Amino acid sequence: MHSLAGDGDTVDKAAEEMNTNYLAIIRLNEKLLPLLSKGEEAAIVNVSSIVAFVPNHVTSTYGASKAALHSYTQSLRIALAKSTSIKVFELMPPLVNTDFSQEIGGANGIPAKAVADDLINALANDEFEIHVGRTAQIFELFHASPSEALLAMNPN
Repeated sequence: MHSLAGDGDTVDKAAEEMNTNYLAIIRLNEKLLPLLSKGEEAAIVNVSSIVAFVPNHVTSTYGASKAALHSYTQSLRIALAKSTSIKVFELMPPLVNTDFSQEIGGANGIPAKAVADDLINALANDEFEIHVGRTAQIFELFHASPSEALLAMNPN
């Protein structure tokens, strides 16, 4: 969690999150693309978040990194569809109950199995943008009323 209203380390936090959530994925994909291009079927699954569409003030730099990843994922999907058989998926889970997420309230998240089940189903059906759990509802709200979605993600 990070506050834009006074923590004072926003630049460092943003750089860390851009490196982890955006640039590392680009580096990894760049390394894997030659190998993936050799197969008859291949897929890339980038994990972003609903905050790519609707920011939350507590996770602002995280959201910015996921928005960058969303844009990159769409561009990569288009570029690879023109020249390869590599499919590019984007998984957008909500908070997931894992050991890793416990310090940010993971116990309130959905089970990892629910995310895995939705991912497997989407892969089988070529659903390239996968909104899991509550992210599907926020995504629909975002399209109906961006201002209401923003309020839902940033309650008082």
